[in-house]
Amino acid sequence: MRAASENSFDAGLEVLLRALRSDANAMAVAENLYGISDVLRDSARLSHALTDPGRAMAEKRQLAHELLEGGVEPATIQIMQELAGNRWSSADDLEVAVERLGNEAVFVAAENAGELKRVEEELFAVHNFLAANRELRINLSDLGVGTAHDRAHFAARFFGDSITPYTSRLVRRSVRLSIHGRLLSSLRELTHQAANRQGRLFARVTSAQPLTEAQLDRLQKILETKYQKPIALNHVVDSELIGGLHIQVGGDGINATVSSNLAKAKRELVH
Repeated sequence: MRAASENSFDAGLEVLLRALRSDANAMAVAENLYGISDVLRDSARLSHALTDPGRAMAEKRQLAHELLEGGVEPATIQIMQELAGNRWSSADDLEVAVERLGNEAVFVAAENAGELKRVEEELFAVHNFLAANRELRINLSDLGVGTAHDRAHFAARFFGDSITPYTSRLVRRSVRLSIHGRLLSSLRELTHQAANRQGRLFARVTSAQPLTEAQLDRLQKILETKYQKPIALNHVVDSELIGGLHIQVGGDGINATVSSNLAKAKRELVH
């Protein structure tokens, strides 16, 4: 999303966090927001009505209230009124923002239950499991059989009690919206969001061989010194790297692998 939409999302997030500090049911708000996101995805007319720069702010806020009154949590109405009252770079961004806010509500529910760190770890584990199981990953995408609803519930049954209800909800949602090739990136983004909710940067470390706990602890301290922020460190083993490390911290990538060096040497020889 571009600047105007990001600013509007931030305003909506502030309202969501303020509302969920009271007695609001975070998971109920998440379900409301997911449902609204689905409606907006299917109705370009409604998205335009709620984001039309030619309509008065008060009129758009009133529209959001009238559409939702009596059918959702009061906190959801407050959030949607805030979103409708702000500026958007594109009408399509509203649906994206509502979806992201639904995820944030699940994270708040997990945080309130003292389970947020576990959710982060489970999301990373699910990501890695699906990355290693291509056939299952494809079956959970839009290339799989059944409806998106069917595939989401299959994912919930497949992972079952091995993950928390919060992680299960996020995974089901990612599967429901999955387009072939996007499921893994969606799960990565959720893992990053969970780390950010804890005030940490997410770091993904890939190595050709397993690293010891001592090596991982040392690497984490090095990264925390470099970025001056707590680091959520997740480790993946990929034998195709041959040797060395690949480290991804937010948008920064550090590649010191044998395979990358070989590829670089090959490019230099060609040129």
